[in-house]
Amino acid sequence: MNPFAPLLFFFGKDMFRHAILFFGISVIAWLLKLNGIAWAGYLLWISLIMIATLIIWKAGDFFSPAATYVQEKHDIPQSIKAAVIDAIASSFPEFCVAIIAVILIGRAEVGISTIVGSALYNVLVIPAVAGLVAASPMVISREVVWRDNIYYLCVVLLLGAMLWQFPNEWGAGVAVVFLLAYLGYVFLLQRDFKKAKKQKADSPETEVMKTEVDEDDELELTSEKKAWMWIIGMMIVMGGASHLLVESSLALGDMLGIDGVIMGFVVIAAGTSVPDTALSVISARKGQYDAAVSNVFGSNIFDICICLSIPVLLALAISGEPTSIDLPQLGLIWSLIGATFLAVYFFWSNNYTLTKLKAGMMGILYLLIILISFTF
Repeated sequence: MNPFAPLLFFFGKDMFRHAILFFGISVIAWLLKLNGIAWAGYLLWISLIMIATLIIWKAGDFFSPAATYVQEKHDIPQSIKAAVIDAIASSFPEFCVAIIAVILIGRAEVGISTIVGSALYNVLVIPAVAGLVAASPMVISREVVWRDNIYYLCVVLLLGAMLWQFPNEWGAGVAVVFLLAYLGYVFLLQRDFKKAKKQKADSPETEVMKTEVDEDDELELTSEKKAWMWIIGMMIVMGGASHLLVESSLALGDMLGIDGVIMGFVVIAAGTSVPDTALSVISARKGQYDAAVSNVFGSNIFDICICLSIPVLLALAISGEPTSIDLPQLGLIWSLIGATFLAVYFFWSNNYTLTKLKAGMMGILYLLIILISFTF
């Protein structure tokens, strides 16, 4: 039996080569670092960041179909699937980072900056990439723009208000506010799902799309027990990879003299957003433009409301004290608010159409914000 068979199955033939390459680089860099070669440390942490990102990416590919299998077995409404199952599938790495930052290393500001950076990446980079790879300009339904975009904007403003009002520590009150905000989003999704169900049944086109997706799945599931094993297993894998990503990014930041908050905002956020990017790009290539966009904003709402509130409540239950916050770079929040307003305008203008020109402008704006963030 090939000893690399499990890794080949997990990464796939093409991705396996990249994983082996970065693993080899990390081993060589580690040996050089042990021999006192200073620059090898940079190479070591960068290669470990890449390995962690690849693991998060592939674990998400297995997590998503397993979660969908459970949803179909229990006939969970599509709205709840979108708000909970899909959001967990794409945002679990951010959740792990928040848990690690708040509970394990005691740096809640790193978790917050990662969530903010991931939200910025999702709202600018993912629509930009999806818009550029789409075969035609992306026409988004009015409901997605006004429901998901506007609700997400309200959540971002809520985050800014919480940091403005409670800049030093967060307790149960702040966490409950975010949880209630997310329940409000689930309520809106459920209401729209019931409304759509009354109006029309699934169209033949939708059935074809489902069939195509099923055929592309690499994971064969024959029982719910097996699906749950994959879900739990991939959660553990993503948790470990997220820990590696956080520690490697902070170590690289220390070597470069870059604050951990900025590393969370840029490096960790990009690493944890890979599953979101993959899902939206696949949807855009298949012409499922609503799915490509709603996944972005639904994931961001989950990130802010759930990935920030649950760690705060867990830390409170463990230590009995509120979570300390030290986030002097409030400019990061304002950049996210501004980018969200711009995204809402881009999706709303031209009859809810995202052209390739707009997509390119969103990508350039993200690069400018990242460059400016290093001056905060």
